[in-house]
This record gives sequence, C-alpha cells and structure tokens, in this order.
Amino acid sequence: MCEAAIQKIVCLAVVSERFRTQLLGAEREEVLRASDLEKQEQEALLAIPAETIEEFAAGVERVTRMWKQGSNRNQYREFFPFHNLIPVEVPHREG
Repeated sequence: MCEAAIQKIVCLAVVSERFRTQLLGAEREEVLRASDLEKQEQEALLAIPAETIEEFAAGVERVTRMWKQGSNRNQYREFFPFHNLIPVEVPHREG
C-alpha cells in the first residue's frame, strides 16, 4: 500500500466533514476508487464496517496488521502503522 495514499485518506477524513461523510457513507467506493490504492487494498477498505472515523481507523489498523502478519504478505507492500498515528478505542458493537 502506498503510505502517502492511506495517510491522505485518513487525514482528509479527520479534517474534512464532507470527505468523512463520503468515506463512511454510500460514496466510499467512489472515494477509494479515486485514490492511489491498489484494487485489493480498495476492496479491503471497502469491507471495513464503520460508522465513525474512529471505527474506520481501527479497521484500517486491523487490516494492515493482518497483511503484515498474514500469509499474503508478499502480495502487498509494507503498510504504515496507524496505531502510532491515531490512537483510538472503539467500543464493541452488537450486531
């Protein structure tokens, strides 16, 4: 994953209410397709269940950790460690 592309997505979502609404709503696919992310990366971020930026950032951290530790590591570039950038605690949601 391109470090700059993922940083841009998360930073824009933090500072821009409009972008955040698009990213967390029905326009997520359009927003991610317009980014510099690879297709597999876009699909992984599309699959993150999130209603808040905190939930999305936590999901990005989980996905990147999985890619770093998983068997598909060779398919992806190294990822930026979001746990050092955006500390979040997301409560467990039922459903």
